[in-house]
Amino acid sequence: MCKLLLTAGLCLITASLASSSRLVCYYNSTAGYRAEEGNFRISDIDPNKCTHLIFAFADIARGNILAPKKTSDLSLYLSFNALKTRNPELKTLLAVGDTDRFSRMVARRRRRTNFIESAITLLRTNGFDGLSLDWWFPAENRKQKFTQLIKELRDAFVAEGTSTNNDRLILIASVSAEKAVIDASYEVAEIAGNLDFINVLTFDFRGPSETVAGHHSPLYMGSQDTGDKIHSNTDDALQYWRDQGAPANKLNLGIASYGRVYTLTGAQSGVGAPVSGAGREGTYTHMKGLWAYYEICHYLDGVQVQLITDQKVPYAVVDNQWVGFDNKYSLEAKVNYINTNHFGGVFVWSLDLDDFGGLFCNNGKYPLISHLYHLLFSDNFCSGRRDGLHVNPDNPHSFFSCAHGITYVQYCPANLIFSTYCTCCDYPNRVAP
Repeated sequence: MCKLLLTAGLCLITASLASSSRLVCYYNSTAGYRAEEGNFRISDIDPNKCTHLIFAFADIARGNILAPKKTSDLSLYLSFNALKTRNPELKTLLAVGDTDRFSRMVARRRRRTNFIESAITLLRTNGFDGLSLDWWFPAENRKQKFTQLIKELRDAFVAEGTSTNNDRLILIASVSAEKAVIDASYEVAEIAGNLDFINVLTFDFRGPSETVAGHHSPLYMGSQDTGDKIHSNTDDALQYWRDQGAPANKLNLGIASYGRVYTLTGAQSGVGAPVSGAGREGTYTHMKGLWAYYEICHYLDGVQVQLITDQKVPYAVVDNQWVGFDNKYSLEAKVNYINTNHFGGVFVWSLDLDDFGGLFCNNGKYPLISHLYHLLFSDNFCSGRRDGLHVNPDNPHSFFSCAHGITYVQYCPANLIFSTYCTCCDYPNRVAP
């Protein structure tokens, strides 16, 4: 449970550091077509950073058959699943969804049957451990059909595993975090009962059509949020999925390893500043209004990062470009949040957008995903350490408080860092006496 502490005259939010069970990472197969340092291949994947890897995406071919998008993907499947030789605990899944063919497939039982039979064959033949149904923007009037598909898939996976004496194939879904979409598109309690876990897309709450600057993946509601925007935050989305009947331990919080970028139109630069829409595209990703985390590191070298205090996420401004993103501070806040609320873990879109080569952020390979792994699965920091305050080597804006072997993460107020000379939060450039 979170509690308030007063240390060195500063009010600090504290939460216990406990392990969650899942760190799910997406592999975007199209990233292999990017140029130069942005080119991402399966050989760039570290199989020891994630508990589950999802290959995105497969397709639905004529006859409602699950199939590779390209014939060449079959060789990628082989390399992808071979990663398990380096981490025998790793689970691999194949993702499909969000196409017109998917919507047509779920509409009729015979089509669903063809899909299910072909899915089992494709997954088993290529060494996958399961299937991810990524219906982020469900079609209208398909709510009950999606529920039926999931139930039929689960039954078929159980029967196939029993008859072949194999481990049952894993079945998950990646779903919207928008309240209106949830209400219109998912029978939450019904699908949750037949899924192993659920990835909730707690990012892209703000898109390229915005008229004012705001973070696309805030943890909490912001002081300037009004109307439907009061629901456009991670806390509201996960609590709503839980309240509609999804067990908390099946829900994964979504992390975007990219930022949303807007072009400012005037002198204002804070949250709520006027913007003219999506900002300029990244050098390597070439998507308007989106910068990979490694591109953010490149563009923001020497730029002051600001904290949106009430939403627990950062932003920065370079020239007239406003970018909201996640960093180590916000990842710690989000992991503390899922542990406090007993959610199941996190998922990341995607591996290729982190600084996978360690070329841009001066913090090693996969700085975001590595930090998430450390937060979720590292041994208890305070085990065997004396009670008191300790520096957090991964984040100068936070520190550890140890009490009887239990670890608590504490955060300094904005623009302050933890200083060892006073064992307190202080200004970064303060010279020790």
